[in-house]
Amino acid sequence: MATGTSERRPAARPIPGASWQARVYDAGEITAQLNVLWRRHAEARDAAAPSPNGHASDTPVPMVTARAATLNLIAATRSKTDAARVQQTIAELSDIYPSRATVLIADPAQDTGAAAGMDVRVDLLEQEATRGRPAIVFECVTVDVSTENERQLASIASPLLVPDLPDFLWWSADTAHGGSLFSELVGISDRLIVDSAVSQHAAGAMQTLLGFVRAPGDHAALSDFAWARLTPWRRLTSQFFDVPATLPILDLIDEATVTYANSPNTGSGFTSALLYAGWLGSRLNWRTPGELLPVRGDPNVWRATLRAGAAGRQREVTLTLRPTARPLAASTLLDVRLAADGGKGGFFIVERLDANEISTTSDSPEMPGMVRTVFAPIPGAADLLGEELRVFGRDPVFEAALIFAADMAPEGFAGARPR
Repeated sequence: MATGTSERRPAARPIPGASWQARVYDAGEITAQLNVLWRRHAEARDAAAPSPNGHASDTPVPMVTARAATLNLIAATRSKTDAARVQQTIAELSDIYPSRATVLIADPAQDTGAAAGMDVRVDLLEQEATRGRPAIVFECVTVDVSTENERQLASIASPLLVPDLPDFLWWSADTAHGGSLFSELVGISDRLIVDSAVSQHAAGAMQTLLGFVRAPGDHAALSDFAWARLTPWRRLTSQFFDVPATLPILDLIDEATVTYANSPNTGSGFTSALLYAGWLGSRLNWRTPGELLPVRGDPNVWRATLRAGAAGRQREVTLTLRPTARPLAASTLLDVRLAADGGKGGFFIVERLDANEISTTSDSPEMPGMVRTVFAPIPGAADLLGEELRVFGRDPVFEAALIFAADMAPEGFAGARPR
């Protein structure tokens, strides 16, 4: 996965003179204006191109510019603040760009009544050329309506999709409250990208995603930023058991403790913790008795006793999810601690040290103790989005983890108090 500290190109910026905004009643107006903007941009680019010998009479040398033609991206938001964040994320994409990004805003706080029409802004965005790579130009269309008129959004988004390209929907709001707009936009999309970390009701969000995955028929492939943030955590956990000497220890694990982000300044890491536990449980054939329960005397901590092993050789696995307000957890996890046979069979720890590094610690009778530090920067929103825009199919490992996690998600969880 790309990382927040990896070398990236400068953020794309609106091209001067290549913008338009108006009150719009038909998608055809937007398409017509896009054609006008592209024509003006081509004329301005050719006029600014240098001549080969520096003389005005010479034929200009065409400036090298690439027009993105990879995918359509629809981003649905519930506020202007969220829309601005989404637009900035799209502008910061590196190496992969939408041909057309359509940002939809249905803001409950916006009081425009039920009058017809939508406020639309169209921009051509350009990411500057760098050594060995031409400038990239792509379109960004922003459509703003009141919630009374949000049904217009799906009807205008569909005609704006560039034909013969895959269609991605980034639903940036809480999936637990998607409503008809969510269903209609999913219906015209090939891929659905969400971030369950923004949900204040983890169980509701998980059940919405579970219903989507289990829906019959051919539907959009699903991905979740909360799952994508777990990539280094899953990889480093797997590496503990990559060697034959430690592989049997997987059948002895009886304690798993996950510390997740819970700060009012960042998204919750609770769904990431659930998905990590769901990944362990689904890969190791654990069984859950139902939802997690708050620990007596400490309702900020959630616990469940899972079952593992075949009939006649079953064992209990204690799963504990603990919140932390430390910013270092960054909408996901701070640490993971696994113990086998009450610690006698070994212990394994994955822990974030700082914004760029994660440490792993292991000790077991089969292998000498080992501590190592791994470069694993916290990914930014553009890193996560860019990674998801490269994926087109369904992820069966994620879906299995989601099914397990949804069974454990406590109905009463609505954001634990920061510790």
